[in-house]
Amino acid sequence: MGPRITVDSATLLNKGFEVHEARWLFDLEEAKIDVWIHHQSVVHALAEWNDGSITAQLSIADMRLPIQQALFPSAEDRGTR
Repeated sequence: MGPRITVDSATLLNKGFEVHEARWLFDLEEAKIDVWIHHQSVVHALAEWNDGSITAQLSIADMRLPIQQALFPSAEDRGTR
């Protein structure tokens, strides 16, 4: 599978799922959730805190790390230490 260079309906549908997920995970009103599409797919999440600062989750568009974490979770993810 080669690199993606377009924003397509699958990307937009996935953003819809992410809004729904964030709404329920963080108990937010939908009006407090903004959707941005970073065309280089490096910015995956931004969180704005009460003091106005922003934390970003940045990484290259590569599913190897999430798949590795799902297959081989750390001790913290398993609930053991």
